[in-house]
This record gives sequence, structure tokens and C-alpha cells, in this order.
Amino acid sequence: MVSTTEPQSPHADDDGGHEGGTRGRRRRRKNTGPGEVVRGTVRFFGEILLTSGLLMLFYAAYEVYGSQFETDREQQDLAQGLEENWAAVEEEPGPDSEPLPGAADSRLYVPGLDLDWVVVNGTEPDDILYSPGRYTWFDSGPGQEGNYAIAAHRTPGLFWDLDLLGDGDVMVLEDGENFYTYEVFQEETVLPQDSWVVDPDPFDDASDEDPERALLTLTTCAPKLNNTHRLIVWAELTETTPKSEGMPDSIAHMAPDAEE
Repeated sequence: MVSTTEPQSPHADDDGGHEGGTRGRRRRRKNTGPGEVVRGTVRFFGEILLTSGLLMLFYAAYEVYGSQFETDREQQDLAQGLEENWAAVEEEPGPDSEPLPGAADSRLYVPGLDLDWVVVNGTEPDDILYSPGRYTWFDSGPGQEGNYAIAAHRTPGLFWDLDLLGDGDVMVLEDGENFYTYEVFQEETVLPQDSWVVDPDPFDDASDEDPERALLTLTTCAPKLNNTHRLIVWAELTETTPKSEGMPDSIAHMAPDAEE
């Protein structure tokens, strides 16, 4: 028997696709010519560069500002250790010995910046990671004749604003017995190899063996976020205040128990 049913078109859908419908049409191929490939490649590398740029920006921000939290934490630990060492020396003075690299040596106050730090021995990268460090090339302590020279990174929390100091500004060094007040008398930007700036007396070569002035020198990178030069600030001793008399007026507001 011959079937009278019309054969169903292979392109008809289950709903009985009708003429003029869209489901039975062929899909157009996506353009994958050279232009589209180039655009895709440029888009891919653009996203990579954008992501890399953001990561570098966040890293730079951390290097400048984020490390300040670590600096503050390390300074607190150093301050506690310094006070304990001073107390131990007062009770049982021990024999003189070579300064240990990275060990706390003094405290530096800069009232003009409303900042103070524990100063450690040495200026190697590990020594001054979170603290100012004193040059140990020459034997000179706080308040002594010679040059007590200190280096620190140009980062917030350390010597970031050192360029704001000028002639007449006051800085104070503290050791186990006294507060030593110094007054800034000169600032200069030099090259990294100019090591003469931390000599016993940078302004009188003839007195290097027997300096006649007590100097305090601060050094850091210049300009900010670069290390092509060094910013130098020199100060000279003007007053010595025994701790039994309390803190000098210039830093009295920076005492731990001072009212806010």
C-alpha cells in the first residue's frame, strides 16, 4: 500500500516549523578573520598590562605607607629593650664592649616633625629596615665630641620629611644618663659616595683625630622615592640635661605620659 502521508522535511522542528520561521535557518559563522584575531590579542595583553599595573601600584603604596605599621611595631619592641638595657646598666654597670649590629643604642627626638625613634647600631640594610641606624665607623656617642651620624630610609615613619628641617631647628638625643640638645646649622644634598659627611668633623679635616665639636648628622636618600643623592642635616650640641632634671622643654610634649 502506498502511503498518502507527505514526508516530513528534515528541517522541520517539533512544533511543525513553518515557512518563514527562523529556527530552520543556518547560523552565520562568527567572523574570525585577521582583524578579529588582532583585536582579541590586543585586548588580552591590555588586560594583562592593566592587572600588572594595578599590582605594581598596590606594591608601591605598601612600600611607602604600609611599611609604617611594621616600623611602629618594631620601634615599640626596641624601645622596651632599650629601657631595660639602661636600667640594667644603672644597677650593674658592665665592661665596655663593641656595639652589636642592630642593637638599640639611643633615642632620637625631632620635635619639629613630632617624631622620635630608637636608634640602632649599624647602617646595613638589615639594621635600618625599621629603624634609624648610627654609623659605627668612628667611635662617638651621644653628647660626645665627634660626629654621631645616623642614617634612615626615606619612608613615612622614618626620614620621609627630613627636608622640612632647617637652620635653628632642635633635635635631642637620649642615652641612659642624659638628654643632649642639638641645633641644626646646615643642610646639603650630596652624592652617595660623599662619605666625608659623617667624618668626626666634616668641616675641619685637621680635627678628625681629635674633634673639638659634638655634632649630630642625619642622612637619607634624596629625592623622595629615589636614591640618586643623599640629603644631609648637620646639628651641633648646645645643651646637656641630666635625666634627673626631666626632659628638656623642647620635647616635654613628647613624653610617654604627656597629656594629649
